[in-house]
Amino acid sequence: MPVAIPFIAAAAGAAASAVIGGGVLGAVAAAGAALVVSAVGAAVFRPKSPSAARSANVTPGTDTGPGSGFDPRTPGAGRTQSFRQPITEHQIVFGRCRTSGPVVFLHSATDDEGRADGFLHVVVVLAAHRVRAIGEVFLNGTASTDAKFAGLLRIDRALGDPGQAANANLVADTGGQWTAAHRGQGRAYLAVRLKLRPEAFPSGAPSLSAIVEGADTILDPRTGATGWSDNPALCLAWYLTSPFGWRAAWADIDLPALMAAANICDEIMGRRDGTAERRYTVNGAVTLGEGKIAITRKLVAAMAGALVVSGGRFYIHAGAPALPAATLTSDDLRGDVTIVGSRPRRDLFNGVRAVYVEPAAAWQPTDAPPLLASNYVTEDGGEAIYRDMEFPLTTSASTVQRLMKIELERNRRQREVAMQANLSALRLRPWDGVTVALERLTPFPARVTGWALAPDGGVNLQLAEEDPAVWAWNPATDERATGQNPSVVLPNPGVIAAPAAILVETPLAVSFSAIAVSWSAVGSAYLAGYEIEFRPTSVAVWQGYAGGFGATAVAISTAEPTAFRVRAQARSGAVSGWREALVPAVASGLAATGIAGGVRMSGGFPADAVRLQVFEASSASLAAATKLASEPTALPWDRTGLTTGQTRWYWLRSVSAEGNVSAFAGPVTATAL
Repeated sequence: MPVAIPFIAAAAGAAASAVIGGGVLGAVAAAGAALVVSAVGAAVFRPKSPSAARSANVTPGTDTGPGSGFDPRTPGAGRTQSFRQPITEHQIVFGRCRTSGPVVFLHSATDDEGRADGFLHVVVVLAAHRVRAIGEVFLNGTASTDAKFAGLLRIDRALGDPGQAANANLVADTGGQWTAAHRGQGRAYLAVRLKLRPEAFPSGAPSLSAIVEGADTILDPRTGATGWSDNPALCLAWYLTSPFGWRAAWADIDLPALMAAANICDEIMGRRDGTAERRYTVNGAVTLGEGKIAITRKLVAAMAGALVVSGGRFYIHAGAPALPAATLTSDDLRGDVTIVGSRPRRDLFNGVRAVYVEPAAAWQPTDAPPLLASNYVTEDGGEAIYRDMEFPLTTSASTVQRLMKIELERNRRQREVAMQANLSALRLRPWDGVTVALERLTPFPARVTGWALAPDGGVNLQLAEEDPAVWAWNPATDERATGQNPSVVLPNPGVIAAPAAILVETPLAVSFSAIAVSWSAVGSAYLAGYEIEFRPTSVAVWQGYAGGFGATAVAISTAEPTAFRVRAQARSGAVSGWREALVPAVASGLAATGIAGGVRMSGGFPADAVRLQVFEASSASLAAATKLASEPTALPWDRTGLTTGQTRWYWLRSVSAEGNVSAFAGPVTATAL
């Protein structure tokens, strides 16, 4: 789809062809031409052809591979995928967005459990400049705060300060591979250490992305302050003056026009849900490989505006109704006037379909509610004619709908005027509003879209009809509900769920020789079986019992309190997280006191127990003890039903929610009163 930019108008004749063929600034320097870049349309500036697919080494875990033709410049491609390429372009981040970038460093090391290659260090560059903040990090689309990553991640963030030091953790952990000289000055990056576990990373190392608040060295001439901004006009001025942009001097930018554009962008507009937002914002990332013109057109598209280059100066304009700077009459003519009353059928449309970036959809390109104007459909003989557009730096459903309406209404104002004006037109420049009041014409408002000095001493003007209704917006009637785009759920053999529950058949006798364990079945077409492990209290490490086990129950031989865990295995080799039944703690500080007709037991009730088994004997022999029917759920607890003078010994065993048991606490003894 073309970027949503309706036109670029330049000086007529040789100057215009030079602009298209030879670059913007060089052409503008010639022959008194003025250039309007208002969203460079594909009909004038063709999008840069994709380069041949580079041979790329892609980070394990992404869904791209060597020779796949992955191009990070394609819409949305770099938002969630980190990638490896021998040569690639840096990117610029405007406003706030989720983005990723090239992997510039990979290093494996022995982890804290002694596993070779258990740690993987990954460095991903997010921006070629300083950013205000790097927020939440995502691994294959899952937030790093997810419980399954607990204890497996270390995330360091570098904001891209010009004098930032090398990452101390990388210097210490990589055995000289990352040194104090690897500072990444002026580059915002993530340095992540992954502890590779199959339950957390079933497909290997994940793709990394993060929420980034972009450039924070943006000057606002209205206040003189420098910092972060998502104002499109200010971001465009920053790009014009940046070393990786147009490298213009601030003296080359018309500040009154810039401040007026910034104010328009900050105007408050109502939304359908009763809330409000600023008229235009810019949020997204662009790569330097797109080229200066493509980046410029994306920025001006985000504010439905224009970048005018005239007399060696940059005039930045945001889309808004234009106050007429002049009324053009026959007195302003020096020659012919050509008026085109309607557009060719091939250039006309009565509906707009657009793609924008939706934060609620993982910051991915999302279809906006389509706009179809029934009155214009009627004018076009009942045929619905759509134009497809992209707004890659817009993240609001309300804003994108305003931009869509502006593009439609501009297109339906079809009159265009080419006039040979006299020197009175020197007071005008591109993007100015005028009133066309020529003889035998009903006066109508228009915008100057082209301006050039003529060899015979006059000015050649190009005008496009535009009235204030282009910019009118009533959220109650013009904004459409976004609804929910249908989610397509694709099979993923590399991910499998853990069993929902695990249960232990609680032993009732003092001693036992085996414990039965069962778990919930996992309903997956990719299930290969289950892996079961156990750990007696006398052993420090987990013991494997079975892998690829097909049943959902097993009896494991053990004569002491034992922890159990189970996880699902997929046919692809992926595994789920563990579902555990751990050994609960024993009751602490257990004491017995004689009471009237019984014994009172007190102590600390274990936090991970739900009840206690009580074993009673008439001597200090646990083997002779029998289990009481009552199972207290709190302490103190009274054993009643004894006669005065009866002495009893007691042992207590904790029971967890899963039914597993602890070792015995006790014995304690007391005599009933």
